[in-house]
Amino acid sequence: MFAFGDYDTTDLLWLGDWSTSWIALLVLIGLAVLAYSAFDLRNVARYRRWTLIGLRGLVYGLAVVLLLEPAIDMRDTSKIPNHVAVVVDQSMTMDLKVDGDGTTRMDRARQAITQLRSLQEDAGEDHHFDFFTYGEELAPASPASFAELEPRATAADLTGALEQVQEHYEGKDLGGVILISDGIDTGSIGLRKARGEEMDEFSRQFLESLNAPVHTLAAAGEEGLRDLAISRVLHDDFAFVHNSITVDVELQAIGMEATSVPVTLRRDGRVLQTRNIHVHPDETSYEVTFEFVPEQIGKEVYTVQVPKYEGEALYENNEHHFVLPVIRDRIRVLQVVGRPSWDQRFLRRLLKRNPNVELISFFILRTDQNPQIVPQSEMSLIPFPTDKLFDTELGSFDLVVFQNFNFRPYRMGHYLRNIDDFVREGGAFAMVGGDLSFASGEYARTPIEDLLPVQLPSSRARSEIMDSEDFRPQLTDAGDRHPITQLAFDPQRNREIWEELPPLRGTNVVAGAAEEATVLAEHPTIRGNRGEPMPVIAVAERGEGRVMAVTSDSTWRWGFEHVGEGGTPREYQNFWNSAIRWLIQDPELKLVRLDTKYDIIAPDAPLDATVSVYTPDYSPAVGAEGELRIEHTPLDAVAGGTERGAAHYDTVEFSTDHSGQWDLDRRFSEPGIYEFEVEVESRAGTLTDDNLVLVAPDVSQYRDIVPRNRLLEIIAEVTDGHHALLPDFDADDLQFKPPRHVEIHNRQIVQLWDNIFLFLVILTLLGVEWSLRRRWGRL
Repeated sequence: MFAFGDYDTTDLLWLGDWSTSWIALLVLIGLAVLAYSAFDLRNVARYRRWTLIGLRGLVYGLAVVLLLEPAIDMRDTSKIPNHVAVVVDQSMTMDLKVDGDGTTRMDRARQAITQLRSLQEDAGEDHHFDFFTYGEELAPASPASFAELEPRATAADLTGALEQVQEHYEGKDLGGVILISDGIDTGSIGLRKARGEEMDEFSRQFLESLNAPVHTLAAAGEEGLRDLAISRVLHDDFAFVHNSITVDVELQAIGMEATSVPVTLRRDGRVLQTRNIHVHPDETSYEVTFEFVPEQIGKEVYTVQVPKYEGEALYENNEHHFVLPVIRDRIRVLQVVGRPSWDQRFLRRLLKRNPNVELISFFILRTDQNPQIVPQSEMSLIPFPTDKLFDTELGSFDLVVFQNFNFRPYRMGHYLRNIDDFVREGGAFAMVGGDLSFASGEYARTPIEDLLPVQLPSSRARSEIMDSEDFRPQLTDAGDRHPITQLAFDPQRNREIWEELPPLRGTNVVAGAAEEATVLAEHPTIRGNRGEPMPVIAVAERGEGRVMAVTSDSTWRWGFEHVGEGGTPREYQNFWNSAIRWLIQDPELKLVRLDTKYDIIAPDAPLDATVSVYTPDYSPAVGAEGELRIEHTPLDAVAGGTERGAAHYDTVEFSTDHSGQWDLDRRFSEPGIYEFEVEVESRAGTLTDDNLVLVAPDVSQYRDIVPRNRLLEIIAEVTDGHHALLPDFDADDLQFKPPRHVEIHNRQIVQLWDNIFLFLVILTLLGVEWSLRRRWGRL
C-alpha cells in the first residue's frame, strides 16, 4: 500500500515508447473499427446498435491505454528559494545630509535594509536575499556590514551594477532586485537619459532583459537641497603657446535665491578672468566660457571657482582644478639658400608639407656683384632683408638653416654674432653643405665657426675644401643610438638601412670634430687633421641651444633616387624630421627627462615618476648622480591666490641604474601642487628638467548631487517593480517572482497498466459484448 499523504505532487505519465505518429495511427484504426461496426449494425435497433458500438470502443480504448503504459508519478517536493538581489549605492553622494537632524542618504538606506531583513525572514522558503554594494563596480556584502559602511566610491555606475547583477545570476532563478540609491548614475543609462527626458529604447530593452522586477527605493528627494556646483569643465587636452584657448564651465544651482554669482578662473593661483552669472530660483543650469592665451610652454594649473554660500549641501564642488599642458605651436624655420639646388628644393618641400612648421625661405638669385642694367626701382627681385632677419626678427625663429650660403656678398658679417647669441640663448642652427658653405662660404674664424660642431680648414684652395667623389656615410657608435640617425630601433637593421641608401655626391672638407661635438656619421676615406675619419653629420650643444652640420648637399638623393631603386622616401623624411626635433629640443629628446604618468593623482596615491638620463650620444647614463628638488603649495593656498612654488618640500639625491633611470617612489597625503626639478651634472654640462603633479581629492561624484528620483521611478515602471521615496517604505509592497525550481525528496512511480484488475475489466467487457450479440442474434 502507498501512503499517498506522504506526497504533495502527483502527475500522470505514459511510459510506452510510442511516437506521436503511431498513436495517431491507433486512433485512426479505432475510428475505422467503430465506423465499420456502425455500418454492420445498421439494421439493428438503435439502442442495441449503440450499446454494442460503445462496448467495442471502450474495449479498444482500454487496449490502447495498456499499450501506452500509464503510470502515476508521486513526488514529495519542496521549493528552492530564488534569489532577490539587494543592491545598495555606496558612492560619495550617499553621505550627504537629507534633513536638519544630520540624517544622511546612507542612514536612510540602512533603515531600509533593517526592514528588508524582516522581509527576508518572512519570505521563508520562497526567496533568498543576496546583498551587494556598488560604486565603480558591484561587490558582495553582508547585512551586518552596512552598519559600518562608509560611502566613499568616486563613481555611481548604476547601469554597470545592474549589468553585473544580470551576469551574476545568469542561469539562476532571479526573483527580483531591490535597488537603494539616490538615482545618480554615472553609467550609460544615466548619461543617455538627461533630466526631464524619457528613457531611450535601448535602455528599456536592457531593463526588460533582466526578466525580474526592480524595486527602487530613493534615498533622498530634491526638497530642501541647496547647492551651487561646478558640474563640468570642458577644455582641450593641451594648448598651444601664444594661441587662444577656450574653457567652458557648466554650473548647477539648486535652491538658490536670485543673485549674481562671480565665476573665477585662476592660473597658477593668480586671477586670470572673472565672469558673472545671474542665478534665478526657477533655473538650475548655467554656462560660462573663458578665453585666454597661454604665455609659456609647460604645465599650468588652472582653478575654476564660485563663492561658498551658507547652507550649501557641501563646498567640495565649488572648485575645479585641472592641469593644462602648454606645448610649442608651429616651429618657425628660417631657411637661407645661396643658390637653388635639388637639395634645397627637397628640404624646402619637406618643411612646407609639415603642418607643424612655419617656413620662411630666402633664395639668393643675384648679389651686388651681378651686372645691373636697369634701375633698382624696376627690379622685380626684393633685396635681401638682412637687418630685419638677423636683428629685429631673429628671436622669433626656432631654427635657422644656412644651406649653401655665403654671407660676405651681403655685408652681414656683423650679424653673425647675433646668430651666435641666438643659439646660446636657446635657438637652433644648422649648416648644410655646398660650394658656398663651411670653409667655401668663408666661415672660418667667424662666430659661426665657434658654433659649428666641426672645425673648418684655414685653406681656401678649392681642392682642399671640397671633394666631389661619391661616398656612403659610415655610422659611428653614437649614430647607432642618436635619434637623428636612428632610422630603425634595431641597431643592426639601422646600419643595413644606411648601407642601402644611395651614396652622397661630394662633400665639403672639414678639419675634424669641434670640441664637445658628437659625430653621428663619418666619411669612409677622407681623414681630418688628426687622422680620424672626417665628420659628415655632427651635432653639438652650445649654451642653451643646439647646432648641426651636414657637409654634403645631396641628402635629397635619399628621397629621390632611393625611390627609383625600389625604396621609399621615408628615410629622408625621418632623418630631417628627427634632426629638426632634436635641434629645437623636443622634450622627448632631452638628455634628462622627468616623466610622470599622471598629471593629477589622489592623496596617498603612488606617484609614478621616472628620471631618465642619457649621454650626448643617447646611450643610457649609468650611475649618473643628480638631485631632485620638490616644492609644494597647498591647494587651498592656490585657490586663495598664493603663487605656486611657495614652500620647499624635500630634496632627494639619486643615482641612475643600468638603464640610466631612477624611479621616484613617493606618496603625498596633503593636497596641493608638487613641483619637481631634477639636475644632473654630465660631460654635456648641467642637465635640468622639471615637471609638476597636482594632488587633489577626486570629487567628480560631487559635481552632480541632485537625486534622480524620476530615473528610479522609470526603472521600476519598465520592470513592473515598485518605487518608494525613503523613509516612506512598506516592505509588503515588494512583490517577487515565485520560485521556478523545486527539490525532490522522495519519488514513487505507480504503473497502472501492469494491473490484473485492468485486464479483468477488459475481459468482462468483451464477455458482455459477446453475450449481448448472441442474445440479439448477431453471432
